[in-house]
Amino acid sequence: MADYDEGYEYEEDYAETEEGITPEDCWTVISSFFEKKGLVSQQIDSFDEFTSTTVQSLIDEYSHLSLDQNNPPAIGDREIQLRRYEIKFGNVLVTRPTITENDGSIKNLLPYECRDRNLTYSCPLYVKITKKVSIAVDEEVPLHEMDDDQQDEYARTQEPPRRIRWEDEEAESGAGLSDKDKNNEQMRDMVFIGKLPIMVKSEICHLRNQDDESLFLLNECPYDQGGYFIINGSEKVLIAQERSAANIVQVFKKAQPSPDLFVAEIRSALEKGSRLISSLQLKLKAKGESARGGYGQTIHTTLPYIKADIPIGIVFRALGTVSDEDILNAICYDRNDTQMLEMLRPCIEEAFCIQDREVALDFIGKRGNNTHSVSRRDRVRAAKDILQKEMLPHISQKEGCETRKAFFLGYMVHKLLQCALGRRDTDDRDHFGKKRLDLAGPLLGKLFRNIVRKLTQDMMGYLKRCVQESKMFDLTLGIRHATLTNGLKYSLATGNWGDQKKAMSSTAGVSQVLNRYTFASTLSHLRRTNTPIGRDGKLAKPRQLHNTHWGLVCPAETPEGQACGLVKNLALMCYVSVGTPAEPIIEFMIARNMEVLEEYEPQKHPNATKIFVNGTWVGVHSDPKHLVSLVQTLRRKNIISYEVSLVRDIRDREFKIFSDAGRVMRPLFVVEQNEKSEYGVPKGSLVLTKQHIQKLIDDQALGPWDERYFGWDGLMKSGVIEYLDAEEEETVMICMTPEDLEQYRLQKEGKAVPEDNSEDLHKRLKTKINPTTHMYTHCEIHPSMLLGICASIIPFPDHNQSPRNTYQSAMGKQAMGVYLTNYSRRMDTMANILYYPQKPLATTRSMEFLKFRELPAGQNAIVAIACYSGYNQEDSVIMNQSSIDRGLFRSLFFRSYTDSEKRVGINIVETFEKPFRSDTLRLKHGTYDKLDDDGIIAPGIRVSGEDIIIGKTSPINPDNQELGQRTQAHVKRDASTPLRSTESGIIDSVVLTTNQDGLRYVKVRVRTTKIPQIGDKFASRHGQKGTIGVTYRQEDMPFTREGLTPDIIINPHAIPSRMTIAHLIECLLSKVATLKGLEGDATPFTDVTVDSVSALLREHGYQSRGFEIMYHGHTGRKLRAQVFFGPTYYQRLRHMVDDKIHARARGPVQIMTRQPVEGRARDGGLRFGEMERDCMIAHGAAAFLKERLFEVSDAFRVHICEICGLMTPIANLTKQSFECRPCKNKTKIAQVHIPYAAKLLFQELAAMNIASRMFTDRSGVSIR
Repeated sequence: MADYDEGYEYEEDYAETEEGITPEDCWTVISSFFEKKGLVSQQIDSFDEFTSTTVQSLIDEYSHLSLDQNNPPAIGDREIQLRRYEIKFGNVLVTRPTITENDGSIKNLLPYECRDRNLTYSCPLYVKITKKVSIAVDEEVPLHEMDDDQQDEYARTQEPPRRIRWEDEEAESGAGLSDKDKNNEQMRDMVFIGKLPIMVKSEICHLRNQDDESLFLLNECPYDQGGYFIINGSEKVLIAQERSAANIVQVFKKAQPSPDLFVAEIRSALEKGSRLISSLQLKLKAKGESARGGYGQTIHTTLPYIKADIPIGIVFRALGTVSDEDILNAICYDRNDTQMLEMLRPCIEEAFCIQDREVALDFIGKRGNNTHSVSRRDRVRAAKDILQKEMLPHISQKEGCETRKAFFLGYMVHKLLQCALGRRDTDDRDHFGKKRLDLAGPLLGKLFRNIVRKLTQDMMGYLKRCVQESKMFDLTLGIRHATLTNGLKYSLATGNWGDQKKAMSSTAGVSQVLNRYTFASTLSHLRRTNTPIGRDGKLAKPRQLHNTHWGLVCPAETPEGQACGLVKNLALMCYVSVGTPAEPIIEFMIARNMEVLEEYEPQKHPNATKIFVNGTWVGVHSDPKHLVSLVQTLRRKNIISYEVSLVRDIRDREFKIFSDAGRVMRPLFVVEQNEKSEYGVPKGSLVLTKQHIQKLIDDQALGPWDERYFGWDGLMKSGVIEYLDAEEEETVMICMTPEDLEQYRLQKEGKAVPEDNSEDLHKRLKTKINPTTHMYTHCEIHPSMLLGICASIIPFPDHNQSPRNTYQSAMGKQAMGVYLTNYSRRMDTMANILYYPQKPLATTRSMEFLKFRELPAGQNAIVAIACYSGYNQEDSVIMNQSSIDRGLFRSLFFRSYTDSEKRVGINIVETFEKPFRSDTLRLKHGTYDKLDDDGIIAPGIRVSGEDIIIGKTSPINPDNQELGQRTQAHVKRDASTPLRSTESGIIDSVVLTTNQDGLRYVKVRVRTTKIPQIGDKFASRHGQKGTIGVTYRQEDMPFTREGLTPDIIINPHAIPSRMTIAHLIECLLSKVATLKGLEGDATPFTDVTVDSVSALLREHGYQSRGFEIMYHGHTGRKLRAQVFFGPTYYQRLRHMVDDKIHARARGPVQIMTRQPVEGRARDGGLRFGEMERDCMIAHGAAAFLKERLFEVSDAFRVHICEICGLMTPIANLTKQSFECRPCKNKTKIAQVHIPYAAKLLFQELAAMNIASRMFTDRSGVSIR
C-alpha cells in the first residue's frame, strides 16, 4: 500500500487512516476468530444450546399430566366423587458427568476413562416433580357465563346447565390413597430421569476451559478440539443433516404434462418444536372447465386431513373473508393490476355458489376423513378445527387468527400468480439460503422429545394402575430412567436416528465413529454435512456446486462416487446459527410503528413493505428503508443477536427476518455507508481501523479472561464485522479484498488511481473495477477462507485443475502422521504414526489454525521429475532405498485387541487364565506359551500370526456333550483371542481394568514397524498418487553437481494432462525456502508469482526454473536433459502392500454351498468369475476350466439310481451295500461327481416339486 501514499495528502483529519488495512491485518482478524471459535464451535454451540434451553422447553411441553378418576364407592354416606390427579414437571438439573460404580460409589467421570473402560460419557438428569390431588364440585353455570349453545339449551329445557369446578382436596378425604399422601401438594425434589450423553469440550464437560498443563494431566491432547460424544468407549460424531427450511413459500413450475401449471408450497413447522406438521400446496390448474362453472385457470389448495383439493375462494370464505372484494384485496394489493385480477376471475367465479362462512366450512368438512353419518354441526366444527390447528400452524394454532391466515394465503396466491404472469422466476430448490443444517442440538432435541413423550405415557399408565389398585404412587417406580438412557445411547451408538422399534424407517448414518486417522481427517469429519436423499438417485442438481455455497461450503472437498455432492464440508470461517427467540424482534417492530396484520387495509397502503419473521407475516411498514437501517445498526451493536438475518427484498417489497437454527453464515468486514461515520472513517472504507488491529495484537499478551481482552467479540461489538447467511448475502455488495475497496473508493472520489506499470506479465490479474457498481457494503475477510479443512492444506490450490484438489482432499485424510499427541496413552483399534513427520516447506496461512505444523502428516522428500530405468511408468515412483534405510517414511502401526469376562448365566463368569489341553476343549492352533499365568501376555513380547494374546476360558454346562469330544476332565471351553493371522509385532501395552458391571476387562495393543517397500502408496498434495515401482540404493540414483540424490523420482507424464501446476510451483518455492531457511507461503489468492520465486532462486545461483544438470548413477555420465529437481512434500498413505497381499491353496469353506469363503480376513479363495470362465472357454482350456470351477472349488460325489435318476440310493461304502428303496433296486446304482452347489440346487428344486433326474450312459435312457 506504500505506493498509494501520494494520493492521501489532501485529508488531514483522516490522519490515522494513513496506512490502509493490509492482508497481514486480515490474518490477524482471522486468527482472533479461530482463537475464539476453534474449528468445531458449530457442534459445541449447538449442543450447549440443547442442554441449556431445549431440554427444559421439551420437558415443559409435556410438563402437565392429569388423570380424572372415579373413586371407588365411598365408605358410609359420602357420595361418589370425581377426583383429579395431577403431576407437574418443573425445573431440570443438568450436572457434570459422573459415574456410579458397581460398589455404589459416585465419582467424576473423565473422557479418557470412558475410552479406556468402554463407558459412556454422560451426565445424570434430574427433574423437579410435583404431585397434586383435587376433587370435583358440581355446580350450576351462572347465566352471564353461558355460551350460545348452553343458552339455547337453557331456553329449551329451563334447566341451568351444570359444570364441574376443581377444588383442592381437604386432608381428610384420603380414600384411595394411603395416609402418606394426605397433604394435597407434594414436592419430590430432584427425581433422576436418565442419563444424557455429553459432548466432549461442551459447557458441561470437565475438559472445558482447562489449560494445556491440566489437559496433559488428564491424559488428553491439548490439540483435541472436542465436539464428539463417547458412547461405550468409542468416539461418535453427529453429522450435520441438511434439510429444506420450513415456513418458506416456494413456487415451482410443474413438469408438463400435468394438470397443474404452477405449484406454491409451504411446509409449516412450529418455532420451538422442530417436528414437521403440515404442508400446504396451492395449485394453479392448466386451462379447462371446472366442475363449478368457472372457466379458465383456477387455483385449488390441499388441506391437511382433507381428501379433495378445495377451490381457493372457498377456503377464504371459510376463514371469514367473505366478500369478493376482500378476497381480491387479500391477494392482489394493487387494484389497477388488471392482469392479476383477470387471472383471479375463474377462482372467484368458481366459488360463486358458496357465499357464506358456514356453507364454506361445511363444504370443507364434507371432504374430511370421517364424513359418514356426522351431523352438519360436527362437520363445521371439524373443518374449523382443521383450519385452526392444522392449516399453516406456524402462524398460530389459537383461535381468532383467521384474518392473518387469510392474508398469508392471499400472499401465497399472489406469489403464485406473479410466477404465472412471468413477473418473477420460480424458486430454486438448491439455493443454500433455503436450506438448514440440523446439528447436534436439533437432532438430539428430536430424539429427546420422543423419549420424553414415551416417559410420560409410561408414567400415566403407572398412575392409572396405582389409582385403580389404590396403592401408593411411587415416583421412582413410575419413571423408568432406562428409557431415556438407552434411547439416546442406542441412537448415538448405531446411527439409526429414531425409535429402536422403527429402526427401518429412521435415518441411518447420522452418528458415525470419529475418524482418527490423521488430525486433519478428524477435523474434517467434525465439520461434515450430509444430505439425506437416496444415494442412487439420478438427480444431478442437488449434487452440483451452487453459487450460494460460496464461503459456506468447501468447493473441493466432497467424496467421489455415489455420495458426490451430497456429502459436503463446511468452509473454514463458516458458522451455523443456534437459533434465537423471535418475540423480542416482533415487539420491537410493533414499537417502531409497524402496522399489525389484523389492522392492515391493502387499498390504503398498496405499497407498504410486508414484514416476515421466520416465515410468518407479522405486519406491514411504510418506511422500510429507515426500519431496516435501524435494525441493522442494532444488530451491529449486538443489541439484537448477531446471528439474526435481515433480508430486504426491495423489488417484492418484503423485509424478511430469520432467527431460526441451522442457517449457515459467515463473517464479513462492514463497509461504512454514511458520510458522517460514528467510527471516524471516510464513507466507502472499512469500519475496521488500525486501532482495532492494534488491540488484537495487544491481546496476544493478555489471556482471554482479562478485562482488557478485545478479541473477536470486541470486533463484533465495534460493528466491524457482520455475519451474513446465503439469503442476506444476495442483498449486499461484497468486495474481494480491502485493497480493491480502497482503489474503488479513490476512483469514486475522482482521485488518480496509481497505475500498475510493473513489467511482470505473470502477475495475478486483478479484476477491473466495474464502473456500474454503485457502492460496496461489505468486504471479504480473505478469499482463501472459502476452502474447507482438507483443501486448506494444499499449496497453491488456485493453480490446479479443480478435480485434483478434490482428489487430494480425499487422500489427505489417509495420510499418516501424528493424529494426536497422546497416542501412546490411547488404545485405538488401529493407529498409524509416522516416525519422523516434518512440517511442509510450502505452507498456507490456514495451516496455523489447523495445527498442521504441530501435527503434520508427511515429509519433505527431494523429488526429481525424470524417466530413469522405466520403473516409474503409470504413476509408480522410484524411491531411494538408502533413504528408506535411514528412516524415510517409516511408520508405526498399532492395533488393539479387547476382551472382557462376560457373564454367561447368573453367577457363571468367564475367566482370564492360561488354558491347558487337559481340562479345556476346542483350543486354537496358535501357541499359548507366550501367555503369563493370569492369561494375559506381557508387554515387550514378540508375537506373530495366530499367537494367543488373551487367554480366556468359559465354563461348560455339565449336561452339554460337545459333540462327543468331551471327557470327564473337560470342564471349560477355550474363548481366547489370537493375533490376526497376517500380522506380527511386539506387545506395546496392556490395560487391565473393570467395566461398568465390575467385570474384568482387558485391552492389549500390538506395535509393528512398517517400512516402505515396493507396492506402498504415496502422494504429493496435488492428487498425484503413486506406488513404489522399484527402490534403488543411493549409489544407483542419479546425482546433481552438489552430490544430491533424489529420494523419489516421478515420471514426467504425470504432469501435462493433469495440469497440477501447483506441484511444480511448490517444488520451486520449497527449493527457495530451503536455501533461505524460511517457510514458503503458498496460500491461495495471494500475489506470489512463479517469476518472483524464480528470481529468488536465481539469486542463489540456481537455474531460475528449477532445472539441474544430473549425472547417471550407473555410468557417471551427464544425463542428456536437465532435470526438474527440488523438495516436495509427500504423504505416506494407509494402503500398504502387506495389508493387501493374499493367496490361498486350501482353507475354510461356506457351510451351505461348501465353496471357498470370500475375503482376505477369513482366508478366502480368489473368485474365478464369469468373465474368467469366458476366457477359458475361448482358449478351449476345458481341463483347466474343470479344475478351477469344480475340482478346487466344491467337488462332491453322490449316488444315483439308474432307474429313477434321483439321488435316492442309500449307500454304505464300508459294507459296499447300495439300495434305492423306491425302485427296489440294489444293483443299478452309479456314483457321479457333481459340484456340491448342483446337488443343493437339485434338492431345492425337489422341494418345489420339480424332479431333476440324472442319467448316466449306462442307464440307457434316451434324452432325445
